[in-house]
Amino acid sequence: MSRTGQAWMAVFAVTTLIILSSILSDVEAADGRTYRVHGQVIAVNIAQAPYMIVIKTPLTQHNDMTVGAKVTAQTRIVRKRTKITLQTIRVGEGAWLTYVKQRDGVIARTIQVQ
Repeated sequence: MSRTGQAWMAVFAVTTLIILSSILSDVEAADGRTYRVHGQVIAVNIAQAPYMIVIKTPLTQHNDMTVGAKVTAQTRIVRKRTKITLQTIRVGEGAWLTYVKQRDGVIARTIQVQ
């Protein structure tokens, strides 16, 4: 292979590494990001670990988003500023859910039941 060919291969290799590292940085940046949604509780799982809550939130008139999140011992659950347990939340209630997307799943940080 000529020197010109080797130079182009080196440029290609460096460019590929730069692109791959920027893609990995974007993926890592999304990890641990906090989101907040408001909607209706459509499911609560307290039968087996991990405990879960599922909220359906409207995006448009005909389009909804469903978010399921693990509820941990660190999750703060309140109704009218009073701490409550996950067991007291009923399907159909309105709620705000603050959650974090992590590599091991979606984790509920706070649940505010209305």
